[in-house]
Amino acid sequence: MKTLAIIVNYKSVDFILKAVRSVLDSESLGPVQVVVVDNSEDRNEAERLRSFLPSGVALHVNPENVGFGRACNFVFEESCGEQVLLINPDAQLLPGCLLRLQKTLASTEKIGAVSSQIFWDDSLRFYLPSSYPLPQFGFQAFSDACGPRSHISRFQSAIWRYHSIKVWRSKKPVRVNNLSGGLVLLKRAAVERAGGLFDPRFFLYFEDTDLFIRLRKAGYSLIVEPTAKAIHHYDQCGQENLEQKRLFMDRSCSLLLEKHRRGTRSLIGKIVSHLVPHGNGERKQGYYPDFTSPFVLEVPVHLQAGWLFEVSPNPNFIPCAARFGRGPLMEFPEECWNMLAPGRYFGRLGYPEPTGKCVEEMTLVVA
Repeated sequence: MKTLAIIVNYKSVDFILKAVRSVLDSESLGPVQVVVVDNSEDRNEAERLRSFLPSGVALHVNPENVGFGRACNFVFEESCGEQVLLINPDAQLLPGCLLRLQKTLASTEKIGAVSSQIFWDDSLRFYLPSSYPLPQFGFQAFSDACGPRSHISRFQSAIWRYHSIKVWRSKKPVRVNNLSGGLVLLKRAAVERAGGLFDPRFFLYFEDTDLFIRLRKAGYSLIVEPTAKAIHHYDQCGQENLEQKRLFMDRSCSLLLEKHRRGTRSLIGKIVSHLVPHGNGERKQGYYPDFTSPFVLEVPVHLQAGWLFEVSPNPNFIPCAARFGRGPLMEFPEECWNMLAPGRYFGRLGYPEPTGKCVEEMTLVVA
């Protein structure tokens, strides 16, 4: 069995070398072919890739930025491999990850895609959130209209928290409704039966959600394999182009809803503001930031046997990164703080059980 690994680069050569090495160093069921596609439109970037990429890694340099989806499609169509690994430049596989993903994907014909348990930081303290499924978008927009303190918003938040903790704490493969194209292993045969890899109309963002919707409609399952572990320094590529990325997200979100949920255009603005930190939404009247730099939080005595800290760009904590811990202190380290895009964030500390209560909330402002 051959695995094809696709990594799309956009001015991220400093990240991509670690991503490539993590794939090449992985134990695997059969050979792995790594292909890097450069969308940077930068001659110096291409030369650095040619100089620094390990031997055996194929490099394709596009004369213009064709977008993430089209870049992946080119490699998918021109290369072979029964399993296809998509990994972002700012992600890394940890030892044993690829092998566990391969075994899970090959365990039954009904699994179309599988991802690992993904951590935000190198120390594996913070879990990244589950990917947001399309059916939640409309419900989320409705709860946003009601306000973050409404009963419907609190109910939505509690349901999502329950789901997230179930995925984070699971010891067995978990079936989910969506995954992230930032790190996922795909079954080629399933992708082809679902209509191909990515819809080329998506330039950036939501092409993966569209694919996973099609895979599920074709009868395939999406799985998180918790025994496989990886790191994704989320959204570290192209941070200098935040406004442009938000524009791409807006356009792609519009296309996704038009394709799968016709008549829902009025929800687009709410969805985009939900997914990208714009600094809106207040925790309370007379808003003020509790933290403007990395911090250490004192944990109440009754939580010290076990706690969960969550951080999100949204006041309803959908989505959120989270850390489980115990003891009198919860550290939000500089490593994580520096990965946050400028804006306002919301934090909360509570019990680690799926139905556990939150006992303390705070706001974080990143300049």
